[in-house]
Amino acid sequence: MDENYLIIDQSTSATKLLLVKNGKILKRLDKKHEQYYPTEGWVEHDPLEIWQNFEHLFHKLLNEEGLEPKDIQSISITNQRETIIAWDKITGKPVCNALVWQDNRSSQICQNLIRLGLQEKIHEKTGLLLDPYFSGTKIKWLFDNVLEVGELSKSGNLALGTVDSWIIWKMTQGKMFVTEPSNACRTLLYNIHTNEWDQELLNIFGPNREDLPQIHSSSDFFGTYHGIPIKGVMADSQAASVGENAVAKGDIKITLGTGCSILMMTGNIHQVNNQEILTTIVNSEKNVTNYALEGIIRSCADSINWFNDSIAHFDDIIEQCNQIIKGEHQEILFIPGLVGIAAPFWNNTATGAFLNLRRNSTRDDLLYAILESIIFQVKMVLDKLEQASGLSIRSIRVDGGVANNKALMQKLSNLLGKDLYLSEVEELSALGALAVVTGVPFQQEYHHVISKYDDAELKRYFKWKNKMQEEFE
Repeated sequence: MDENYLIIDQSTSATKLLLVKNGKILKRLDKKHEQYYPTEGWVEHDPLEIWQNFEHLFHKLLNEEGLEPKDIQSISITNQRETIIAWDKITGKPVCNALVWQDNRSSQICQNLIRLGLQEKIHEKTGLLLDPYFSGTKIKWLFDNVLEVGELSKSGNLALGTVDSWIIWKMTQGKMFVTEPSNACRTLLYNIHTNEWDQELLNIFGPNREDLPQIHSSSDFFGTYHGIPIKGVMADSQAASVGENAVAKGDIKITLGTGCSILMMTGNIHQVNNQEILTTIVNSEKNVTNYALEGIIRSCADSINWFNDSIAHFDDIIEQCNQIIKGEHQEILFIPGLVGIAAPFWNNTATGAFLNLRRNSTRDDLLYAILESIIFQVKMVLDKLEQASGLSIRSIRVDGGVANNKALMQKLSNLLGKDLYLSEVEELSALGALAVVTGVPFQQEYHHVISKYDDAELKRYFKWKNKMQEEFE
């Protein structure tokens, strides 16, 4: 693989552009984009800012490395999932800001559809649940509340897509309106069993078939940008599984980022009758589709960032987390409902809380409770995945920024009673998107965390679990 490859990693918080050669990351550039919170529960991004940030990074990287477009073999894309963008096919301009996966404005729509008895049908077809986390309910909100969306749809000029579709549209100057299964399957519009947009689902949520992108395989050709082929497109969580080489049945991949996605590979098994967890497509190539069970945690690093930005104001929050987890603290419990609760309760109106506060409780005690809530949520979801799948866990691989806290990962290993393998590479989603093009998995080095029984931590977990069940079951 003696060629130069570029990978766009379009995450919730930033655009990252990576230059890879001989299986190694030679350069990475980052540019953050603004997070907009117009009102409580709403989260938006500016699609034009995202596009402009990529263009800026592309030209900057080529200039700094002395490269020309002809020196680049291909560009791959991995992206935040579920975030939806509506734009005009004629002008190429967004109708409004992107509705981010964290956005809860469609909560009432979900409740209305559940009352109509549609939950089971939608879960059966999509593997997902009626929750504002997913794109379909956001799309219905747009049709119900943004007049231009309906008008453009009637004229055949509406484009609705996840972030990958938007970036590819812009890169190809509107020549390619496409996506692929790992992104499409997160929209509530895609039938994961037939691998196509489902007309019955489109009727529920509002769009016409022409409003949606064509489906390509992840490794297909997606057009060109400055003459560079665009190949290898995957949603970030599934791409991280490929990057981790966690693709065998029973493999677990945990990504501890802003939120948390826990995937259990199930191979060709896609009929799981359990509405506490999700079924999702990992990838689909040459008529072979690989599936996974998934548990979603809404607040992971997001809880840490909220606490520091709004309350604690530590000078170095990362170092503070690393130090605090090694000490002893009050038995405060944190209910992580800052943006609702996902798996296994799926309560999007849930709110957060600290329990067992005392007069002498400190910000260190509260931060410790937040860190514990992260590993407690992981255990709760993993237990559900094992129960629903009937599979034994083959291995657990962990990535994401929170995984850099080795003391916290030791506590997680102890709590689960299972060894963990922590990737030493941060950019696994990006490398996974490239791996589907080259067909060559990246050789990873892992930090092996050996589980040690911790009765005290287990008791604290059950206290926390009981409180969660009392509140949300």
